Amino acid sequence: MSRYDLALEAIQSKSVRFRARTWLLSITLVLSCALPSLVYATDIYDLQKSGDVELIAWVGEKPKSGDKITPAKVSVNEQVILNIEVATPRWLTGGTRIGSIEIPNVIAKQRNQLATNYTERVNGTTWSRQRWEVTLYPMTSGKFVIPRLPVRVQVSAPDGSNVGGTLYTQPIKFEASLPSGLLNDESPWFSATNVDVDQRWQRSNEELKVGDAITRTVTIKAKDSLSVLLPNVLTNEATQQYQAYPQPNRLDDTQERGDYRSSRIEETVYVIQQGGEFTLPEFSFQWWDSKNQRLESVIIEGQAFKARHTLKSFFKAYMHVIVFSVIGLVALICLIFAIKRYYRNHPTPDWLVLRRLLKQRNWPALRTFVYRQLRSETAQLELSKAQLGKLNGQKRWVEDSEALQQGCKDQAVFTRLWRGLRNLSSGKSKSGASRTIISRLKIPKALPDYKR
Repeated sequence: MSRYDLALEAIQSKSVRFRARTWLLSITLVLSCALPSLVYATDIYDLQKSGDVELIAWVGEKPKSGDKITPAKVSVNEQVILNIEVATPRWLTGGTRIGSIEIPNVIAKQRNQLATNYTERVNGTTWSRQRWEVTLYPMTSGKFVIPRLPVRVQVSAPDGSNVGGTLYTQPIKFEASLPSGLLNDESPWFSATNVDVDQRWQRSNEELKVGDAITRTVTIKAKDSLSVLLPNVLTNEATQQYQAYPQPNRLDDTQERGDYRSSRIEETVYVIQQGGEFTLPEFSFQWWDSKNQRLESVIIEGQAFKARHTLKSFFKAYMHVIVFSVIGLVALICLIFAIKRYYRNHPTPDWLVLRRLLKQRNWPALRTFVYRQLRSETAQLELSKAQLGKLNGQKRWVEDSEALQQGCKDQAVFTRLWRGLRNLSSGKSKSGASRTIISRLKIPKALPDYKR
């Protein structure tokens, strides 16, 4: 091979190596431009130590740098805001993700899905800050600890690269206690800063009757509370007058411009079972006003209604009354027929004879009736000779006897004379019966001693 060929081969080899280096450099530049997020530094903690990244969390008022953090004191069921803030003197280049919070007897909910971004000038340097809020609701009294929370952040490094990693907040303590001695952990109540209650009624017909329906809707709106903590007010107890059919509750939690609002809508359909007047009951609940530090009571008023019976509902409602009435009427008719049949072959009672004569105002027959009663009871012919026993009674008896002999036509006189004779007869019968009893109770004489 000539020197010319050797020189040409060397030039071609150098050209291939140059092209390879050029391609490798081009690929590196393309990858660095297309996937900048993959270029992460591993010194996120060094950035935190150097002061280029800050992560703080607090409950209540934001602590100042260097201040001693004291546990916040709140009420049971009160809304507690956990603030988590990420700051850097450069800028955040990725989304921040907060780990889940699990604390026994505490409900944690991140209701605001958007962070608050703002800038702050510190010592001539502009800091970019991003604040997140997590609402906490302690359910019982006691001391609670918010554990170290993982927070995934991504910031720009001084060299222009993106640095990402997971930082952890410091543990935070707070205490919860009952705000009032009138409350306990067992009674249904909740805490809020404002509560509004609305109640609506809807009838299926303007003129209610059995089978119609009444829809009752109760809406409870609260500020700085959670919908699951709002009380269930409609107990939906059925009675003989109506049947209750509860509808699914509608819960809603919203956040608008830093205001946390919750609502609970309960609806029950009452189907009327019986006619007449009935009242749907009232309900009440208590809530603690955490803003004004006082206990409030709310009464949800009931309402009275009146429904007409249908033929079917009338018989259903009064079936036992109808049955007993029919049985009583049949028994009364049978008794009347039995009495009439009995007195066809027996003498009419004296009181009935007297009543008929008084109704007919048959005065001669009444006089005859009284004298016949006197003859049968006392075996005497003059009313004045009958002795009643009591002085006042005897005086009235003599006056009535004289009035009768003078042709008195007063129904009261005949009635008193007949009652006096009846009392006289009953007194004799009692005395005779008592003598009979006494004679039976007397100790018999000793039997004679017969000698054989």
